[in-house]
Amino acid sequence: MRPDAPNPGSLLGPFTGRVVDATTHAPVAGALVYGAWTFERGAGLPEPAGAREFVGSTDAAGNYRVPSVGSVPRGVRVTEFTLLVYKRGFIAYRSDRRFSDLGPRMDYAQHGNQVMLERWRADLSHSRHLRFVGGGTAVAALTQWELADASAELDGTRPAGDDLRPGRGEGQYIVAAQLLTETDIKARTKYDGGFETGPLSDEPDTSTYSSQHFKALGRPETWDIAIRMWRLDPGTAQERYEELTTSLPGITEKDEIASRSFIANEGDIRGVGLLDAPRGVVILITCGSNQCASIDDATALAKTVYDRLKQMVPMSIGGGK
Repeated sequence: MRPDAPNPGSLLGPFTGRVVDATTHAPVAGALVYGAWTFERGAGLPEPAGAREFVGSTDAAGNYRVPSVGSVPRGVRVTEFTLLVYKRGFIAYRSDRRFSDLGPRMDYAQHGNQVMLERWRADLSHSRHLRFVGGGTAVAALTQWELADASAELDGTRPAGDDLRPGRGEGQYIVAAQLLTETDIKARTKYDGGFETGPLSDEPDTSTYSSQHFKALGRPETWDIAIRMWRLDPGTAQERYEELTTSLPGITEKDEIASRSFIANEGDIRGVGLLDAPRGVVILITCGSNQCASIDDATALAKTVYDRLKQMVPMSIGGGK
């Protein structure tokens, strides 16, 4: 039933567990949960007897439940059950093998299983990841976005990625998801719903960039919030901040947070950007108009983020305002 329990589990099911972000330990909602059973019949010379599958997803708290396989024909037995958890922006999880070294996984539990999804990194191979994930109609539909990069790798046309993990720049380890929480948002905006969280899909996390998307469950995009963080050397951080001020619409420079800051109002989006020059950090927060009724809400969230940044990367590491 559990890796450290003396009682054996059942390949018939059911199977339960919870999926969380390995970095922040926040629940990962909306992840694909794919279960597959294989069958065989016979004794001396067993032969394949088909397969069954289950397709589901994690709930707002990251929980999943795969029901029992149900009735099995007479003379047929279940020989294997494999669980796959997949969410764009993360490395897939398999109950039988690890992605890092393809070695056997020894910590899988039938009930109360803990799935820690590692964030995708630019140095990882999409072609290797697709082989690890495998097939199935539902799986293929969700992994289609990886095909172009996988093909470029095999053709030798994809540029080499950085070999550092997200947030592994100089000083304290930090990623965007650590700077803003669901509790922070609800305390300011009084939002009473749930969020699906994870990295933004437009750009993978790298050693210098990370993101977190708070996607409001059952609501339009105007209820969403996103935070992007760049961690660079001071000169490059200044350049990145300048790029944002010239590329985003409706910019007004305020310089009321960190070294420099701006607000942006355009349609249904409120935005706040800030530069912490001594730390080499640039942060951009975007908030839908239903979540942030005014630019003051977005600014308050940005101040919360900056306060947390100063706590996590104190003066002794890089100075700061």
